[in-house]
Amino acid sequence: MAEAIHFRDGIGRKELQTIRRRFQNIHRERLRRIEEELRPSQRIFIDLLPLLFHINHPMLPGFVTTDTPAGIPDYNPSQALIRSAKKLGRSFAYEKRARRRYNILGLYLMGSIGSIAHTEGSDLDIWLCHDPKLGSRERAMLQEKAGKIEHWATELGLEAHIFLIDVDAFMQGQRDTLSHESSGSTQPRMLLEEFYRTGVILAGRYPLWWLIPPDQEENYRQYADMLIEKRFVDPLDILDFGGLETLPAEEFFGSAHWQLYKGIESPYKSILKLLLIEAYAQDYPNIDWLCQEAKTVIYQGDADVDSLDPYILMYRRVERYLTSVNADTRLDLARRCFYFKTEQQLSAKPAGRRANWKRDLLRQLVDEWGWPEGKLNILDEREQWKIDRVLEERNRLVRELTHSYRLLTDFARTFGDSGKIDPKELGLLGRKLYTALEKRPGKVDSINPGISKNLLEESVSLHHTATPDGGGGWFLYLGEVNEEQALVTSPIKSTSSLIEMLTWCHLNQIVNHRTVLYLYPKQGPVTRDEVQEILKTLGQAGLGGSLSEIPIGQLNAPPYALSFSLFINIGHDPMEHLSKQGKQLTTQRNDALSFGGAHTSLIEQIDQLTHTSWGETLILHYEGSKGLLESLCHYLRLTLLANPSHQPPAVRAHSFSSIRSRGIIQRTEALFADVTATFIEQGLECRYLLQADDLFYMLQRKAESFSFFPVESQEELMEILAEDHQIYRPLVIDKLTLTGTPLPVIYQHNRAEQIQVFYHPRKNGIDLYILDETGALFQQQMSGVDEHYLLVQQKRFLNGLLLLRNLIAGEAPHQLLLHAPEFYKLEQDREGRFFVEPKTPPRHNFPDNYMELRLISESLDLHHSRHYLVCGDEEFSSLNYGEQIYSAVADYVLSRRTSQQPYPIYLTGLELSGAAIEGNWSTIQLLKFKKRLEARLNHALQRIAR
Repeated sequence: MAEAIHFRDGIGRKELQTIRRRFQNIHRERLRRIEEELRPSQRIFIDLLPLLFHINHPMLPGFVTTDTPAGIPDYNPSQALIRSAKKLGRSFAYEKRARRRYNILGLYLMGSIGSIAHTEGSDLDIWLCHDPKLGSRERAMLQEKAGKIEHWATELGLEAHIFLIDVDAFMQGQRDTLSHESSGSTQPRMLLEEFYRTGVILAGRYPLWWLIPPDQEENYRQYADMLIEKRFVDPLDILDFGGLETLPAEEFFGSAHWQLYKGIESPYKSILKLLLIEAYAQDYPNIDWLCQEAKTVIYQGDADVDSLDPYILMYRRVERYLTSVNADTRLDLARRCFYFKTEQQLSAKPAGRRANWKRDLLRQLVDEWGWPEGKLNILDEREQWKIDRVLEERNRLVRELTHSYRLLTDFARTFGDSGKIDPKELGLLGRKLYTALEKRPGKVDSINPGISKNLLEESVSLHHTATPDGGGGWFLYLGEVNEEQALVTSPIKSTSSLIEMLTWCHLNQIVNHRTVLYLYPKQGPVTRDEVQEILKTLGQAGLGGSLSEIPIGQLNAPPYALSFSLFINIGHDPMEHLSKQGKQLTTQRNDALSFGGAHTSLIEQIDQLTHTSWGETLILHYEGSKGLLESLCHYLRLTLLANPSHQPPAVRAHSFSSIRSRGIIQRTEALFADVTATFIEQGLECRYLLQADDLFYMLQRKAESFSFFPVESQEELMEILAEDHQIYRPLVIDKLTLTGTPLPVIYQHNRAEQIQVFYHPRKNGIDLYILDETGALFQQQMSGVDEHYLLVQQKRFLNGLLLLRNLIAGEAPHQLLLHAPEFYKLEQDREGRFFVEPKTPPRHNFPDNYMELRLISESLDLHHSRHYLVCGDEEFSSLNYGEQIYSAVADYVLSRRTSQQPYPIYLTGLELSGAAIEGNWSTIQLLKFKKRLEARLNHALQRIAR
């Protein structure tokens, strides 16, 4: 043991040199271990790295230009190294030159390399510290060179990341990209601690931090300035990255936040670091950093490369902390994480005869922990662990990550007064944990976050248990388990639906096409072939994907659907159900939503499978036609509302249990596609009408979702279509709905801000349909009127309304021409299908003997306002006639008719004045008012005629 060094009696250059040599010896030994771990063909990368940044030579890897910043102070390559370089470029010749300026101040390796935690798959993080005075062009060239050297490392089978470090900017806390594993908001001081603890100098200046005594860490700046001012150190020999005397709460929070985020996908790699942060948190803000602990040991002369191994230091600190709080179970988990991190398998015989320092060091620890050989055998088989052990391990990991999240939340509450800890980040992290780890109904959970590499089972048994109410459940057993054995065996998984069970098996890669499936009971609701078809379909559904592929910022937006599948009538044949009821099976009505003469929906059950942008796989179960529409509304919400800027994923329907399956699939997919296209093309304020079973359903947006409501008859439907709207609300009618009526073709021609008149002549009169400017539909059966008079009459009345609005709004007269009503005649082809023919109403007015009828009123409430009915040249006032005004008008009209026939009276004009003008009445309201007024007149007319 070397002599302890302290500066209680003053600083000495000899002691400073001793400290420097001790650090260099530790670094030299770690570098030797690094090279031992690399293959001979890879060692050249570490050996040549300083030379590549010391000079620019076109025959060496990384060359950009001769002007690329280069030169490392006090660097002199050995002859052996020059010979290695010549193997890469035969014409290479090293020329030693005197430099006025060294652009590369230091070159360091950092991270797990050279430690017990470094494995063949570990990457190399390299800090390239350059002159802060380099301009942007010089830095760009240096960055390009670093990229080419990284590419060379890839060719050697290494993954290297070279980071350009401006030491001055680093000390000022500028948040450049300092590590490929750093979070979006980098934590410079936490990273600096890791650098001081794990960094290995390859060439250039050494860190000034080495020479700051452990008891002076809190006075780092003053002590460092004193060493330089009093010339104990030469500024040209050192790099000053700064001290660790202060750590803002938001930076500590950010580090824990990032480790917890990574731990969701790779818990074994992060839990040890999370436990270290938890140990630090107990002492915050007066943290005793691991690098300071290592420095203390070096100053005391106890420098041992094994005890100073960065990961050994980390484990020992975690061990002390968990022991102090009596957390034995968590300590065992920490030890397992450490053991897995080393990727050593102590139960197996070592390969080769060469000494393995990692294996020897790990064996000492395992013996210290008292682990039996049986436990080592189990741990070393982790990559082949099966589902039962994986589920048990996952639960432990989830508990630990959840515990860390609670501690992080407590820390934010305690130290978040500065306002620099963003609660939004904590909320997003909680959402990430919720989506990845939380169990809840309908969510298919992923059970294998990097625990095992192979959960595949050779055989499984699926049991179905029915209940009297028609429900039931599915139970999964490993291997072949018959019905008797199932009574005394616990299932590995139970679900309410087969689709949820098979999705869970597929997502977690428990079964594939080679797995033998045993189904019980033998005469159950599904066959083995149907199960295989479902598994095949799931394999094509695009489920899963790594949770790490989902940026945490994506959780800031509502989840939207990435894929959407419907499994219909799994284990149910609707035709069998209809047959038992004696309902019609042979029919020309093949609509799967309203099949046969009984108008029965063939969709009885739906399992909806959705994979979302949050990385969740969700299963929802629906029943019947209403369930189909609930699924449709859910789909619209997860696409059009949650992600309106992207094209929604196509809906894939699947059905295997019926001879009508193909028709069910096609009808369902077409419905979803048509409804989606409708709301995209017509806007979210439109409505969609369809028939399912013997009911109509109106689908529309409501608040921040979509909803539907049933309509029991065409009469109720016409009332709904006649409702007034504040804005234009187009209606799209499903292609198989109301096919025997003119409504589909009427609404196909509907346009915003346009009044449209449709009429269908019949033997006893004309069916009149008027769409107003908001899409509301007025309907009236008109008797005793021919086509000519109908067109003239409606044109006269509607033009009067438009003229009134034009005058009130103060619009230019030409606007009347732009909004003139459109007229269409409804006709039918030989198969009874409706089509329209545009019509132009006659230009001339009524003949001389035609009697026009106009209403003049101050209000639409005729009971409480003064009004006049003008019939030809005769005026009837409510002041004179009161309620008898309708009888008086009817009697007058009948007296003027030559035929004395009581055919209906129709209003040809409406003039409003006073307060009525301010009512802003819609066309549909005025048409309804007109219809009510005409009904009163015609009722009086019929009474007089009798």
